[in-house]
Amino acid sequence: MQSSRDRRHGLTRLGRLTLFLVSYIPLFLIIIFQQFYKNSDYLSFGGFHSDAWMNFAKKFGVATTLIIISILAIIFLIVLLQNLVERAEESGEISKVVDVENKNSESIAYLFTYIIPFVFQDPSDPAQLIPIITLMCVTYTIYVNSSMILINPTLSFWYSLYHVEVESIAGSKKRIIILTKEKFMEEGDLLKMKRIAHRLYFGIDLGRKDE
Repeated sequence: MQSSRDRRHGLTRLGRLTLFLVSYIPLFLIIIFQQFYKNSDYLSFGGFHSDAWMNFAKKFGVATTLIIISILAIIFLIVLLQNLVERAEESGEISKVVDVENKNSESIAYLFTYIIPFVFQDPSDPAQLIPIITLMCVTYTIYVNSSMILINPTLSFWYSLYHVEVESIAGSKKRIIILTKEKFMEEGDLLKMKRIAHRLYFGIDLGRKDE
């Protein structure tokens, strides 16, 4: 029986925040484009005086902030994924896939439920920006404490999400959700996997046992 200590997150708070922010990069890119397109007439050098800085902050402040956040999130994501790969390779648990279900469609549901509604808001308007930030904070709280942490539209370009039943070398079975680069996982594949959170894993597909 697992202790509550064993069920704690295998990711740091920074790692969880990184995954959350990366999941919103599609929204960030849309907002950045909208703000620059809407205020394209102001894309001219106005000097370094205070009025110019105030005008820049008003017209492009949100977009600039999101550009910085997106770049930092991508950098931290690369470091996080490299760390997960190394941990899986060095001390990953080897198990065989008994049953597998592709869960990539969850990213589409996440996209339309938690991202698309924000597209129709104007972040330049404080009356709309504050509710957006509030809702994102609430979503973050739910996101990092559930299986949603692996549901990520951005990661879906390179990684796949599966709900699998695996069997360990000792013969014990368990059902987990796993993130892996393997696009076509099948029953019989061997996985070298590392725990991320309770029943959430990052894995490397080693192929079939008989290969």
